[in-house]
Amino acid sequence: MTKRMGYRDWRWQALWWHHFFLLWTTIHGQTRYSIPEELKQGSVVGNLAKDLGLGLSDMFDRKLRATYI
Repeated sequence: MTKRMGYRDWRWQALWWHHFFLLWTTIHGQTRYSIPEELKQGSVVGNLAKDLGLGLSDMFDRKLRATYI
């Protein structure tokens, strides 16, 4: 005998799939650059867009955020 899925089982399965596809579009990544202590203030360390293979418009479309510590 097979068990039929009730209303509550379908609701949880639908909720799981909804969260799965919602989070599928969210990706987190990390890029690190080493900075020598003797480097002058205002020097260029790296080109984030070039290293990620993105154009400037792609960075705005993807809502890229860059933070530094």
